[in-house]
Amino acid sequence: DTDARHALESDGFEVVSKYWQMRWEHDEVPPLKLPDGHSLRSFRVGEDELTLTELQNAAFGENWGFCPNTVEEISARARSKLCDPEGIIFLVDGDQPVAYNWTLRASNSKASIGWISMTGAHPDHRGKGLGTAAVVAGMDYLKAKGVDRIELEVDADNAPAREMYRKLGFQRVATTVWYEKRLNAAAS
Repeated sequence: DTDARHALESDGFEVVSKYWQMRWEHDEVPPLKLPDGHSLRSFRVGEDELTLTELQNAAFGENWGFCPNTVEEISARARSKLCDPEGIIFLVDGDQPVAYNWTLRASNSKASIGWISMTGAHPDHRGKGLGTAAVVAGMDYLKAKGVDRIELEVDADNAPAREMYRKLGFQRVATTVWYEKRLNAAAS
């Protein structure tokens, strides 16, 4: 919106980040290819809250706008109305979760929609195709639950994630622009 952008910028706000909303609406999920030695397992309520908290905080600790989660926050989100613990999928190396995909879904009498809420890989395990495998596992789960489309948001500056989603068939449908205005101590 040109008018809104002009109003914000003329008042001293600056663009600090952009996120793409992406959508997938296909019949077939791409094939799941797990890296050698890796397997999948679902989140276990009452057992995996600390594991997911630590993995998520490690995966996103350097990302703009991310605030580290607490075990209590993860526990509450895993029990929310839109979340099925089976839809929180870990990629496991031996017995150690090293990546995950957190799905959400909602439906009514007309449609069902799924979301890739969060996908992350531990920094020590990046570059092994874990992100793609985690997303495809989440897509498989959502498609099996009957969703009509899958949506997600991705930092527009995160080229590897953005391109991974494109290769899986997601298309950008909208952009969210984040603005910030720095206030000096006298103004606050």
